[in-house]
Amino acid sequence: MHNTIIFDLDGTLVDTSKGIFATANYTMRELGYEELSDAQLRKFVGPPLAVCFRVACGLDEELILPACDIYRKEYAKGNMYLGEVYPGIVDLLTTLKTRNISLGVATLKHEDVAIEILKNKGLFNYFDTIRGSSTELLLSKADIIELALEDLHIEDTSKVIMVGDTPHDLDGALSVGVDFVAVDWGFGFQKGHILEIAPRVLGTIDKEEQLLRYL
Repeated sequence: MHNTIIFDLDGTLVDTSKGIFATANYTMRELGYEELSDAQLRKFVGPPLAVCFRVACGLDEELILPACDIYRKEYAKGNMYLGEVYPGIVDLLTTLKTRNISLGVATLKHEDVAIEILKNKGLFNYFDTIRGSSTELLLSKADIIELALEDLHIEDTSKVIMVGDTPHDLDGALSVGVDFVAVDWGFGFQKGHILEIAPRVLGTIDKEEQLLRYL
């Protein structure tokens, strides 16, 4: 019986693509490059920011840190709020709280930014912990999930589900030893994609309320 659910943020709880894409293109213009293609922009949702600029943009290594700095400053000016909560998420979280399910967020987005977004979108109070990345520490998705589990005093990880939309979420969950449910409305797993069932991989959902069947 699962009693704890850890959610990813971008592409899982909130469609933050508008702000992310606008900021990524702003950064590239500031560096003197052309704006990114749609395919490149999709790679900006999920991975750590430095990886986005390295893989999606192919920037030289000496430009990675300046690009991240430009991006974070511009994103914090207001683009961070250009997102919409996915339909059904509020109802889902409300239902989970009435069932006494412990809820957390584990995101590769900066922790302070994640908290501000969740407050802005009216989701903050649903969660017992919100964990994200930091400038000082190079944290993997697994590291961040583990921090959330520590906050929740979880010892039996067999009762935990990680919910996310990217392979980074999947890999993080498997590394920590928690079950994983994929959503197909985000950016990593294409619409209609079905993950192969395997140990710790419970399945894929295309509607929020479908998560309840795994409880």
